[in-house]
Amino acid sequence: MRSLVANMPSLSVTWCYTGSKTNGYEEGFLGTGVMGGNILKDIISTFKMLNGFDHAGINHLVNKMLQIPCDAYWIVSHNEGLRIALELAERQTRRPVHLTVHDDWGGALVPQSVRYSLFAAPANRLTIKTLKAVSSFDVISYGMQKYYKDISGMHGEVCHRFLSTQQINVGNNIDAKTLTVGHIGRLYKKGSLVTLLKLLKKFYEPKGITPIVKLWGCHLNADSLPADLRSNVCFYPTASETDVIPQLANCDMLYAMYPLEKKLKVFAQTSLPTKLTSYLQAGRPILAHCPKDSTLTEFIDSTGLGMLWHSDSEAEGMAALAQMSSVGLTKDGLFKARERYFGESNLHVMNKYLKCSGSAART
Repeated sequence: MRSLVANMPSLSVTWCYTGSKTNGYEEGFLGTGVMGGNILKDIISTFKMLNGFDHAGINHLVNKMLQIPCDAYWIVSHNEGLRIALELAERQTRRPVHLTVHDDWGGALVPQSVRYSLFAAPANRLTIKTLKAVSSFDVISYGMQKYYKDISGMHGEVCHRFLSTQQINVGNNIDAKTLTVGHIGRLYKKGSLVTLLKLLKKFYEPKGITPIVKLWGCHLNADSLPADLRSNVCFYPTASETDVIPQLANCDMLYAMYPLEKKLKVFAQTSLPTKLTSYLQAGRPILAHCPKDSTLTEFIDSTGLGMLWHSDSEAEGMAALAQMSSVGLTKDGLFKARERYFGESNLHVMNKYLKCSGSAART
């Protein structure tokens, strides 16, 4: 959201957050969130939050938000953010409440968690109630737009991060004897990395090329992989996007994946990998390992920035790798992808919602 705010000069934002204090943003700290910690206490707290029961932690956070002098509220629907948006919309009407949704609570957060695995129904009810209560909301994909229209009857505009044309470049591969594959962030399951490594070795080693997968900010480590694959992986700590993009730009290709499991179908159809903005800036072709019916498939199909691998089938994966060399990235093609997904239309959406006529408190 900071990329949008930075290009909306008439909007003044008071940044607020929960969790733990962050250096440089101490004044925006509202307090600890209502989720996490002791399992039993967390389950009870989250149950109360999702089911609309009176909740001391939510009341504390909402009361602090109500005391902030502003013209509107801009809330991100993550963890307790969904309930906070509902409370702000119901407890007052003078200030409009705008909600930004990146991941659906019931379709994304619940199925990826053991702790919250039984909370899909109350999460969906709270989502529908909140979408109907807030003044407006934006979503991360057309898949999410359709899904929310279907379940709630409410319409939200699609809005992504903003990238300028100056941020887009075509990367370079530098060593013909190695094949480097870059990835940033979370991998949804270890098995996908193992499958990728085996595929790369089978495809490239007979050609005398050593495949190396470089992972930034991954929760796995070399010890979690089979011994015969460890030399083909390099793990790096989480770093800023500014530091990582030049490294990604020197890779031969980049890897993006969305889980193939049926229980994460809604997640794959409605969310959008945040790493795609970094990959676009790096200007390297993308190997997308994802379900056919997913936002990641739509992104690759509509931009032509890579190839698709829709299963764990070795034959399909080998075919995708064989076609990767035919992905001819040009600056014009990257600019078109930027305009389609991360261009000025996103500023227009948020300008319309927030009207850029004053200040907003965002959490």
